[in-house]
Amino acid sequence: MKNYCAVILCCLLGIGCTFHGDELSEPVPIINTQNLPPLAAEFVTTISGDDSTVNSARIVRTASTVEWIYLTTNTSELWTKTSNDLWFYSKVFHADRQVIEYSPVDINLLGIQQQWQQLAINPDILHAATSTKPAADFRGWQGVIYTGEVEGITYEVLWLPQLSIAARVIAKQGKQKTVTEIRTLYVNQQAPFTFSDITHYRTIEYTDLGDMERDPFVMKIQHELLDHHGHLH
Repeated sequence: MKNYCAVILCCLLGIGCTFHGDELSEPVPIINTQNLPPLAAEFVTTISGDDSTVNSARIVRTASTVEWIYLTTNTSELWTKTSNDLWFYSKVFHADRQVIEYSPVDINLLGIQQQWQQLAINPDILHAATSTKPAADFRGWQGVIYTGEVEGITYEVLWLPQLSIAARVIAKQGKQKTVTEIRTLYVNQQAPFTFSDITHYRTIEYTDLGDMERDPFVMKIQHELLDHHGHLH
């Protein structure tokens, strides 16, 4: 289930999903990575099948900061850009008021140096989708539907080219169907939620974790940290 939901997130944010099939009938629009519109959106995910569940998450995005907020687990993934065009990645645990911070050097060594860009802009969703077709506007924004299959899962994605974000992802595998879609969307306007305030959280640098193996918090969350392959333990 965890890997299945991870693929849904990849499709929403464009992190490496490749759909096997014919070439696109029309190309994915070129995205200007330096001129993305700020936005905030809340998604709801409904998983139906033998067991049905509903989860919620939010994304808040500017040109220099991207945060994906997992409401169910009360955690966040935060990417922040420095003036030197370098990026920091932070895993935020709100209930514990703790942050694990990865420096640009850590990101490079872990092999995740491109994920900030992929999370921010959805650059390459459905490079080899089976088909594309125009869709009705989604809350005033032009939409395109992409369909395809990856690892035995069939997808239908409602993509918003002007915003570089997926408004809806439908995934089907066997008897299970997962629908993740935007519940609320705010573009160039004030949203009722924004970036998390972590000013008073304890920040632990990734390079210090090796000396903190007996720290109760580190012991509790070590399985949720990135290893040297850029994956969760």
